[in-house]
Amino acid sequence: MRRFLLIILVSLAVLLALRIRLVEASLGPEPGTPERAVSARYVCVPGLLWQDRALCPSHGPGTTNYRIASIKLPDPLPELPARELPVDEDDDLLPHTYAHVNTLPLNVYRHPMEAAQGLPPARTLLSGDWWVSVEGMVEFEGQNWYKINPDEYVPAGTLGFASPSKFQGVYLQQQPQHPFAWMNRWTEPSTVPQGPVNTAVAPLSRYQRVTLFAEERRGGGQIWYLVGQDQWVEQSHVSRVDVDPPPPEVGPGEKWIEIDLFEQTIAAYEGARMVYATMISSGRTATSTPTGLYRVHYKVRKGKMSNPDVEDGSPAWYYIEDVPWTLYFHQGYSIHAAFWHDAFGFLRSHGCVNLTPRDAEWFFHWSDPPMPEGQKTLYIGSGAPSTWVWAHFSSPLE
Repeated sequence: MRRFLLIILVSLAVLLALRIRLVEASLGPEPGTPERAVSARYVCVPGLLWQDRALCPSHGPGTTNYRIASIKLPDPLPELPARELPVDEDDDLLPHTYAHVNTLPLNVYRHPMEAAQGLPPARTLLSGDWWVSVEGMVEFEGQNWYKINPDEYVPAGTLGFASPSKFQGVYLQQQPQHPFAWMNRWTEPSTVPQGPVNTAVAPLSRYQRVTLFAEERRGGGQIWYLVGQDQWVEQSHVSRVDVDPPPPEVGPGEKWIEIDLFEQTIAAYEGARMVYATMISSGRTATSTPTGLYRVHYKVRKGKMSNPDVEDGSPAWYYIEDVPWTLYFHQGYSIHAAFWHDAFGFLRSHGCVNLTPRDAEWFFHWSDPPMPEGQKTLYIGSGAPSTWVWAHFSSPLE
């Protein structure tokens, strides 16, 4: 019996001591006394976290919940100070009608009559990836032929027409106060990072613009962004835009372009103020877009592009006629319109920076120096004032 009472008394003493320690922890140190070092073995349960957050490690059972619950979104949620540029749906997106060569090799004739007579072709497209400009259609002996250049015709069934993207970025009336992004895929937001889907809200569609109010990091290198009340999306689902200061070389008020190769976004600045932003497709891993600070040195209203490393006959060959609104900034690397895909937000190109037609046209006309009306090309000499281009790759995961 005495042993039993002794055990009870010892247990009560231990519990009392633990309670005193918890109370002392919640009250904190006496004024003027040095702060106590928190033991690495200290277990931070959610209940204690709310009493004294300073005693808890940065990660633990309750720390994340505390951080998320402490986020207070503004009410109402602020709108991005952006203005959608007016678009006339009846206007042509591009200066030409473009088509992909689906049948290779393909003989090109000076006239359909010569093909009917068995005469040799003017030339033959052998292999690779060909895009041509279509100038019109003619009918000869019951067969349709497309005219792709002066005195060049191909059978209509050999071509497939492009469906250029109608997406366009935003013109910013004021400096954004929060990072923003476009969804690069259809996404159902989660109620908490890595948590269940929030079924109370509608899914986010591709190309939908969102504001990023907070971020949370998770194991496995994941980052989650808060885009609305109880709406969290994973970092890889968005193409993010941040306002960055101009590089030191950029003078006050000068125009410069920031290309974020990790986020697959591009922004136009006038001095420190961002004026336009949108999504891009830059070079794939094997043909990556070079990083660095450059100047636009050549403007081309429309021109041909091909693979400089191989010739027609190689599977790697590509040839694209009349690529519009091109800004060359480093050797053969440029910013230009891409009418042949709608994969913006992802790596896609052979090294250039692809924009949708509407975005490419905006950057072309905005950039300095302006292109004189009716002029097809503009070479900008070394040292002449022109728009800066800063291409960089900076991963938030590193």
